[in-house]
Amino acid sequence: MFKILSLQAVVLSVAAAFAWLVSGGTAAVWAAVGGLCYLLPSAATVLVLKLFRNYPQYAGYAFIFGEGLRIVLALAMMVALFALYRRQIHFPAFLAGLLAVSHVVFLVFWKVKRYGK
Repeated sequence: MFKILSLQAVVLSVAAAFAWLVSGGTAAVWAAVGGLCYLLPSAATVLVLKLFRNYPQYAGYAFIFGEGLRIVLALAMMVALFALYRRQIHFPAFLAGLLAVSHVVFLVFWKVKRYGK
């Protein structure tokens, strides 16, 4: 779990650096903010799963609660950002950072599926 979080942080820094190279500092900041809108709720989900690791009878409930928490926190962060910084958001960079960080999990699962082939 922590490996995925660290991989997401690396992808976030690469996305922000790429946005800085392509569009400048403002785009880099918004790419980082977009990635953090997914990375921070993911960290909360990992924390919930870690807290319930010693209680295997509640593993399913912890997973569902953690995923629900991730969705609600990510949406709340995005809505708050859109409400507060409506005119200032560099939306393509924000979306690129968000998508880059959120799709790291799919790449990890794809690598596991293809492991050994």
